[in-house]
Amino acid sequence: MRPALAVLAVAACIAGCASPSSPKAEAGTQVDVVWNPNAEGSDFYALDDDGHKIANAMQMVHSGQIQAAIDGPINEVIAKFEKEYAGKRVYSARGAVEGIMYAGLGGAAGTKPGEHIVVIGPSWAMAYWARSYALTEMNRTKEAEADLQRALALAPMDGQYKNELAYLLMRRGELSESLALYKEAEKYAEMTSPYPVDIKCVALRGQGYDLVELHRLDEAEVAYKKCMALVPDEPKSKAELGYIAEQRKKAISK
Repeated sequence: MRPALAVLAVAACIAGCASPSSPKAEAGTQVDVVWNPNAEGSDFYALDDDGHKIANAMQMVHSGQIQAAIDGPINEVIAKFEKEYAGKRVYSARGAVEGIMYAGLGGAAGTKPGEHIVVIGPSWAMAYWARSYALTEMNRTKEAEADLQRALALAPMDGQYKNELAYLLMRRGELSESLALYKEAEKYAEMTSPYPVDIKCVALRGQGYDLVELHRLDEAEVAYKKCMALVPDEPKSKAELGYIAEQRKKAISK
């Protein structure tokens, strides 16, 4: 098997939007949309104080202070939100479109009468993602996966978190499940990231890797070429296309 794909480490740089009206929810259900407009008018949220703490924690992780980052700023932010929103259904969105979609889930099936639903900015989900990243660096992948599931419970459409979970599933050989998540990440990249090309290319390379391992070379080739259409001569996709060509030559020579 070829070396596994590297985990994506995209900085969570997010900006704000004007608050939309809350969509109609089930009877007795309260839906609050809580975020601050961004003066620059971007579709994505600006980092708040908690977001800056997570960004600083990621710098600590990259400098080797992994456990200190978890025990310090990451767990501090997580504990704050867990206490503040205990007993409420919360969605943690990066920007306008995603936030509106999550607010609309207030009328979805499964909502309990009288349930309080809140749509907030991205920092809470970011904190779970950051802890997952740090735990992965320490090869504590079961704990890392649990935190990615928590991040996706808060941000169920987020392309980056889907990519990260797909990567962990791929590492342990659950290729079909990984492939499905990578496809979802590609689908939602525009909505959930200020860097959709990066998210899409990671998702497409992940799809390609899984498809090669599943011996679906034609589909893998399509995935890698889609990435290269977004980023011409993207080196990892180019290398994988070379690998596919070699596998076909070996098959012919047998």
